Amino acid sequence: MVVHLISLLTQTLALIILSLPSIINTSQLDYDTLVFKQCDQLDANILQKATTKSPNYWNQNLFLRAQALSSFLRKLESESSRSKFLKTLVGNEKHAVSGWFQCREDYPSEICHKCVGDLREISSRLCGNATSARIHLRGCHLIYKFERIDTPGALNNHHNYKLFETPEHGLIHKICDGATAETFPGFEEMRTEALTAAETGVVDGHGFYEDSYKLLHVVAQCDGHVEACDCGECISSAAAAAAEECRWSIAGQIYLEGCHVGYTYHPHELPNDSYHEEGSKVNTGKSLAIVVGGVAALVFVAIFFMFLKSLRKKGDDC
Repeated sequence: MVVHLISLLTQTLALIILSLPSIINTSQLDYDTLVFKQCDQLDANILQKATTKSPNYWNQNLFLRAQALSSFLRKLESESSRSKFLKTLVGNEKHAVSGWFQCREDYPSEICHKCVGDLREISSRLCGNATSARIHLRGCHLIYKFERIDTPGALNNHHNYKLFETPEHGLIHKICDGATAETFPGFEEMRTEALTAAETGVVDGHGFYEDSYKLLHVVAQCDGHVEACDCGECISSAAAAAAEECRWSIAGQIYLEGCHVGYTYHPHELPNDSYHEEGSKVNTGKSLAIVVGGVAALVFVAIFFMFLKSLRKKGDDC
């Protein structure tokens, strides 16, 4: 009996240990932190506001716009359970919304779905019915714009719209850590080499790259519609922007039209695969050891008490 229970508990412990890494990694992923947002003001031309129209027409117009945006965001959230990138156009000839969402490529599908769900809520709360918006969380981002559709057939040919043209790699947003690496010899050269590796890495990695180079950890990703060659060029532009905008910063994030890149410098330790975000570290190895140790201790305590109970039972039988 005791041997059977020990075997059963051992199997249970093994299953728990095998599942713990994914549980810990998922729970510690910082995917829903807001990085930045850009919400454009209402555009009178896109809203078709006219002085000759009645207030009721204006209110109805706003309502239809809100409906189109809600349908667009619902579609993105639905698709995020199956894909990590989607660009689409939703609406009709008068009220259409074009745009896309993208999740960080190395995050699990369930995290992507949660992240896009958060984007939908944050977009409604922070940008309301803005004519265009860009919202970046750590794990995903959303871009949309209201379009004027001149012909009904254009709804089925949204690839020609300005929002989906090849990006010009203009700087959208930057985050430069206040801590300086100026006193660390070789920092600039090391960063240049690490970001150069990212330029090649995104091409080989189909638009995504994450790796450690010496004392730097680098993450780079291009928007899903950007072609491979353009992706490498975009990351090259981001690397140049990082060198100029965040010259001595120990960590930096550069967001361009079409891509973004982030780096973190760790002068006193070797970076490893437990890094999940630019500028933050998740020590999954330590967490895993603590949890496994705790579970193992509970199992052995349970085995010990079962063993004592078995001895008592044998004594009673005598």
